[in-house]
Amino acid sequence: MINFKPKSFHLQWHLTERCNLNCLHCYKEKKFLKGELHFFQVKKIFFEFLKLIKEWQLNRENVRVSFTGGEPFVREDFFEILELASKKRKNIRFGILTNGTLLNENIIKKLEDLKLDYLQISIEGGEKINDQIRGKGTFKKIIKALKILKKTKIFVGLSMTVTKINLSEIEKVIKIAKKFKVALGVRRQVPIGFGKKLSKFSLSPKEVQKMYHYLFWLKKDYDLIFFGCEDGILAQDFPEYFPNGCSAGYLSMTILPNGDVYPCRRLPIFSGNLKNSSLKEIYYFSKVFRKLRNLNQINKVCHQCPFFEICLGGGKCQAFGYFGKIEAPDPHCWRIFKNLPSKNLKWKSFSKKEKLNEELIDFF
Repeated sequence: MINFKPKSFHLQWHLTERCNLNCLHCYKEKKFLKGELHFFQVKKIFFEFLKLIKEWQLNRENVRVSFTGGEPFVREDFFEILELASKKRKNIRFGILTNGTLLNENIIKKLEDLKLDYLQISIEGGEKINDQIRGKGTFKKIIKALKILKKTKIFVGLSMTVTKINLSEIEKVIKIAKKFKVALGVRRQVPIGFGKKLSKFSLSPKEVQKMYHYLFWLKKDYDLIFFGCEDGILAQDFPEYFPNGCSAGYLSMTILPNGDVYPCRRLPIFSGNLKNSSLKEIYYFSKVFRKLRNLNQINKVCHQCPFFEICLGGGKCQAFGYFGKIEAPDPHCWRIFKNLPSKNLKWKSFSKKEKLNEELIDFF
């Protein structure tokens, strides 16, 4: 197992859980507001990561470090941390995931001087819906930041988390992306954290299918539209598209503010703590990571699907958030489910002939 080396790697690092916003669908957890790693602990872990990617013989183009929060700009020593990354930019690409509301000309100039590789800003629709989800006045602050960023060479992307609340807002966000010539990532909301309260607004499998078809049609005109890492289920309808797929525990991991490690922020399963273990130890020996890398753990229904080798079971975050099990099917897979299934569905008992209360489509 320890001889295995990933071909690329993405480290998502939540430096703080503190935030100046209180979004409806946020994944934040109160426990991470305590025990935030101080600068020297961050520095130690960062150099440990550099050592690990050197062992893996990964070059700059195959390594990303995304600094985020909470809201990373509320952390007082954030620019000191960014300077660490900037000095090692021959080894890594580094970027920031932010809500965009604290950006101004002075901060953006500093980011450009540090040669930041990318910046992602969250947005949920036009002004009315965005502010309903992210807070009053946030939309105007995002647009103001985009106007300044347009003058820089920083690669900018917008990130939209879709529910029934803002499904009809996708076209508005695409127009904004086109106007400022930035990328757009569209992701499905995961029912974890505050997002559990929005479960009733989760998209149905059919709505997800229609959304992806619509985005694919638009992508032909604007190729800077991207799909989230839970995009495996697209394989069944778009043979020309090869999904990025869920890389949690395989090609990526997430560090939380207190040093806890998750496979992914949207897959909140404790896998170790960096105050007690090294990144290398957690990556190779965590039971959670090893389970994620073992495709035999995925349910039989997915294994019998002709698209399994491309889809690999769809979004593990969606399966875990919905069923509480990473080996369960993606609940939005329109090939399996007509409607969102019952969370208590005994999916392990699926057989070739079952429809289970009309929720499972008989495609065998």
